[in-house]
Amino acid sequence: MLSPVEKIKERLSIVDVISSYLTVNQSGSNYKAKCPFHNEKTPSFFISPDRGTYYCFGCGAKGDIFSFVEKFEGTDFLGSLKILADRAGIVLDKWNKDDSHDEKEKWYEILEEATRFFEASFDKNQKARAYLKGRGLSDETIKTFRIGYALDEWRSVTDYLLKKGYKLEDLEIVGLTKKKAKSIENGSPESQSDIRDKNYQDKSQSQQSGFRDGFYDRFRGRIIFPISDSSGRVIAFSGRTFKDEVPVVAGKPVITDAKYLNSPDTPLFNKSNVLFGIDKAKSAIRTRGYSIIVEGQMDLLMSHQAGFSNTVAVSGTALADNTGENDLGDNIAKINNLGLIRRLSPNIIFAFDGDEAGIRASGRASMIALSLDMQVKIAVIPEGKDPADIILESIDKWKDIIKNSVDIISFHLERICNNTNDMRIQGRQIKDIIFPYISMVKSSMEKSSYLTSIHKKTGLPEKALIEDFDNYEHNNINKKEIPKQNIKETNLKSKRENLEQLLFGIIFSQEKKGEKADKNKELYDLFKKIIGEEVFQESYERHKLDLETLAFETEKWYGNNINMVDRDIRELIFNLEEEILTEEKTSLQPLDTEEKLIKFNNILKRIEEIRQTRFL
Repeated sequence: MLSPVEKIKERLSIVDVISSYLTVNQSGSNYKAKCPFHNEKTPSFFISPDRGTYYCFGCGAKGDIFSFVEKFEGTDFLGSLKILADRAGIVLDKWNKDDSHDEKEKWYEILEEATRFFEASFDKNQKARAYLKGRGLSDETIKTFRIGYALDEWRSVTDYLLKKGYKLEDLEIVGLTKKKAKSIENGSPESQSDIRDKNYQDKSQSQQSGFRDGFYDRFRGRIIFPISDSSGRVIAFSGRTFKDEVPVVAGKPVITDAKYLNSPDTPLFNKSNVLFGIDKAKSAIRTRGYSIIVEGQMDLLMSHQAGFSNTVAVSGTALADNTGENDLGDNIAKINNLGLIRRLSPNIIFAFDGDEAGIRASGRASMIALSLDMQVKIAVIPEGKDPADIILESIDKWKDIIKNSVDIISFHLERICNNTNDMRIQGRQIKDIIFPYISMVKSSMEKSSYLTSIHKKTGLPEKALIEDFDNYEHNNINKKEIPKQNIKETNLKSKRENLEQLLFGIIFSQEKKGEKADKNKELYDLFKKIIGEEVFQESYERHKLDLETLAFETEKWYGNNINMVDRDIRELIFNLEEEILTEEKTSLQPLDTEEKLIKFNNILKRIEEIRQTRFL
């Protein structure tokens, strides 16, 4: 009987899967694309339908459909399995509580059971439904986003899950159950959270049963918004209060719960790596070519309801500037929330609240997005309003706001010009507010264009703006926050190095098996000719230090398929020659002599010949 993995691979072609994420082009019997795992201008991402695998000559990323989805979506194997199973129409077996299955799968099942419990509780609570209806949500939106309600009791979800056979320690691990603090037990609360729970305990009619075993529900008396990962699995919750009354104890008002309460960081949930609604927005972000980022759950829900399904929300979670990718090996690639958005589309619109706090928050987020080489726009929200308010008032107004969003530089330049006509003040504010954004832009041409726009808008001398900006960059070059992703990319092997490593791996594998290179002598001679006899020998000795590793990688990659090895040698050599020619072409710039021009044209001619005749 075939396993779920084998069934999925039978039904889904690797080309179909990857082409749903990237633009791919056929090249002979294979396909190529720009690698999504590192920045590149020319395609280095090689897809083999025969093997059902991919390989990037630029960064070394490789694997099958499961590892691709893992890396691209920032999920784990179980997440990629769910995404691809849903796509293939395959039903996965559920975790059996009586066996010793993977712990993470058990935790996902606990959170799924809790979500169902909260949904059922919501259906019975008319006040919670009336509140959301009053905020403009339809029944369809409530159902689609699986909004629930946590009963105003100490142990409702905890006891429900214990009866289902789950363990108390697992409920605590996933953030559903909270252990009673000693300060509450002793009657001397110390933290704000302890104070709220102590007040709640004082007015509880079931104090003893509520604290049975020393554990109680984290979420009580709140509307519950499930937070899902990109595969749609629930990984955490956000609970919102919706009561107007302030509880009173001994004639005095007590500290009330925070408006929003999120799950703590758990093995499944890290607030810096998750965006609310990403599972429902990712497809629309890819197809529409841009994303909308809002601040809260209600903003997201109303935006989706208004037809903007490419919206995600930070929802109290952090926008981190660290993609933190690993060595692109077998471990899961951890990406930040904007890292995933960037892979889906580099175009982003921040639609935060129109107050000063919202503008500051959008500014910080924009700085991170610019550092990731994204195209950043700001939706101009009227002061004192948030997206949910605007959409409730008029969907057409929201559409116009999104349509008329402006790039981050123009947004702040307009605010500066509206605040003062004094060119000296404008100059100082441009330096303090706008230069940091321009400095994060990757393209020199774009930087120059922004400075020209500032000159035209303000009348400030363009030469002075350029000089001031150059001084700013020089003085602040060591203060820039450079995302780790970009640092990582500078340490990646070159495309040429990866190609040579693959070729020597094949050579070492065949030598290890006692096979001679005679049958491929013509191709090996071509390999030597391309990089030069001397360079070939030096490279051979250098790579031979890793002979066992390279040979093993080749054998693992190809198995016993000798025909595929022979064919790929030719493909790799032609790729290597094109890469060397491209390096030579670049080194000829500028074309200021006739000799350089002749060499340049000959290189272009040879590159075209390679593209016409090679297998790739």
